[in-house]
Amino acid sequence: MAALRRVRKGTLFSGKLLILFFLVAWAFLLSSHQVFLLMENNETHAPLFWIKVRVNSTFSLSFKHSYDKAMYVEHYKISGGRRFILTGITFRSDLNGQGFIFPNPKYLPNGWGNFQELHERMKTIPFMMGSPDQANHTLLIKDKRFFLTKYALPVTPVRLVVVRTRRYKAIVWKVERWINETE
Repeated sequence: MAALRRVRKGTLFSGKLLILFFLVAWAFLLSSHQVFLLMENNETHAPLFWIKVRVNSTFSLSFKHSYDKAMYVEHYKISGGRRFILTGITFRSDLNGQGFIFPNPKYLPNGWGNFQELHERMKTIPFMMGSPDQANHTLLIKDKRFFLTKYALPVTPVRLVVVRTRRYKAIVWKVERWINETE
């Protein structure tokens, strides 16, 4: 009988130790850092959309230009130090190069053009969210398309930023978004 009690106590102790191990591992997992591409409201800094990324990840932001009324695709790379590098722009334009801030656009026979090897460093990518039928801002990353107009209303000033934060912060962002949607 005494031997059976010792086995039960040992099993109970092992079970408690195993639960404690899993709780500690879960806490470490939630507190570890991750890098996110975050779209936030530029006035309130409320997170609107985020996706986990890595340094040196590339992505594109496509939209219909408000002045030119033509498609633009800006190509970016995420660099260290929470910055972006604008690597190029692909566009369809009838302006014949007028009004561009970058020199030497290369025009292709199919009506598209591009600027290559720009290497412009940026801390944020600010823009005014357009409507789905007009600008239709779309994030192209990891072979997926994210229509950003699903996450912000038209005319909302937004910006893309790279943040390095703890994993649990993404859970907090989801709860905040859910609360804001139900209000």
